[in-house]
Amino acid sequence: MRLRALGGLTLGLGALVAGVLLAAPLASRTADPPFPHEKHAKVFPVCVACHRGVVETGVSLWPSPEGCATCHDGTVQKRVDWQPRVGPRASNLRFTHDAHSLSAAAKNPADSALIRDCSACHIEGSAPRMAVQHAVVAQCMSCHGLKATHIDNPGDVCSTCHLRLTEARALTTADIKAFPKPASHDAPGFVLGGHGKAAEQDGDGGQPAPVAASCATCHARNFCLACHVNAPEVAAIGALGLDDRSPAYATTQPVPASHAAAGFLRGHGRQAQRSDATCATCHARASCTTCHVGGPPRAAAALPEAGPGRAVGARLVRKPPLSHTTEFRERHGLDANARPRSCETCHLRETCLQCHRPEGGSESQYHATGFLTRHPSPAYSREANCSDCHNPAQFCQSCHQQAGLVATARLGRVGYHDAFRGFSLGHGQAARQSLETCASCHAERDCTTCHSAVGGGYRFNPHGPGFNASRALAKNPSVCIACHGRAIPGVP
Repeated sequence: MRLRALGGLTLGLGALVAGVLLAAPLASRTADPPFPHEKHAKVFPVCVACHRGVVETGVSLWPSPEGCATCHDGTVQKRVDWQPRVGPRASNLRFTHDAHSLSAAAKNPADSALIRDCSACHIEGSAPRMAVQHAVVAQCMSCHGLKATHIDNPGDVCSTCHLRLTEARALTTADIKAFPKPASHDAPGFVLGGHGKAAEQDGDGGQPAPVAASCATCHARNFCLACHVNAPEVAAIGALGLDDRSPAYATTQPVPASHAAAGFLRGHGRQAQRSDATCATCHARASCTTCHVGGPPRAAAALPEAGPGRAVGARLVRKPPLSHTTEFRERHGLDANARPRSCETCHLRETCLQCHRPEGGSESQYHATGFLTRHPSPAYSREANCSDCHNPAQFCQSCHQQAGLVATARLGRVGYHDAFRGFSLGHGQAARQSLETCASCHAERDCTTCHSAVGGGYRFNPHGPGFNASRALAKNPSVCIACHGRAIPGVP
């Protein structure tokens, strides 16, 4: 039976049916052609003539080659080359004929002859006496009072006939992978939550069992480790043994529907802090630190680290929020000032310093290639605010000095601006348009030489036409102090 995928996770759950009860044929069953019982119906009036081991403990269940040669001697019948199988069939069946007979007789003395009534288990309905087959599962279920189909019976009855998977050592990985799957495993919500509740069924006497018998019949702990990061903390998983034959079914972890809801990314932190949160089932601490690069939140710090005996955990890909558009890059400062803690969720200080530092202009990741050769024009036209990243009095000055682009005399004499005759007459417009470029070389004292309301100087008006003194004073009075001192006009 080919296994099907459910919720992104391939499942092979189900009540194990192996040996004579296995619904899917094992490889060993097809090695030899089936024995033609119907051709020997007149030769053997009773089954135990060949299968003495059914009624005699310690005797082989199979006929001996010598017994077959009594007829198949080459004269009466053609010779046959047949050897009985050594050891039991590859199975997880705890059934033996003598133990089954003793158990049946103990419960009901009338069943004491059941072991000799082979047709009760090996012949279906009204079929002829020698139409023998492996045990008719439906008749086994009927005798035990089980009304559902084989693999859909209650999980607590599995141990009646079957061993735990870890005890059925003769089964191969291919055998285990071929187990059929109960219909309950296709039910909505079974993968995400439902299977955990099924694993905590009551044991004998109504007492809680470490793990449901149905789970232990088909699964080893290896199966759970495909998804469960919290495997060591779950009693039901710990009750299962480790077994390397358990197929590696996991492909991708199933994602709860809540994780696709609008706003989940923004609100998942509050959900993780709830006492009934199940984040540790699928997430290791590394799942959170993919985005939470600073100090992890308390809920994330409480998650286990991936390691031996645990699943690796959901592996996430860090993506920027929808709000982080191209335009956001130019105005993110306002949001960062208003809600700094939201930025600290994903960003470290080093992230900001990639641009916001004196040497940030030399980093290729912000400015385009060749920007240095044309930066005076964007700086003068204020395509961007250079002072967001650069300290003009330090960064610009240090570079200009190395290039020899410095003033060699006081303003108005031989110096840097002499390439443009008459610059001093129009320098006010340049200063108002890009004061940062002036600050690369000049301090306030250079301006107050001429533009000062106190002390010496020529008392030129630095404000220009349309200047609103009241608005400037209300906005930042410290600027006024640079020229006016404490005697600011209009301030008592």
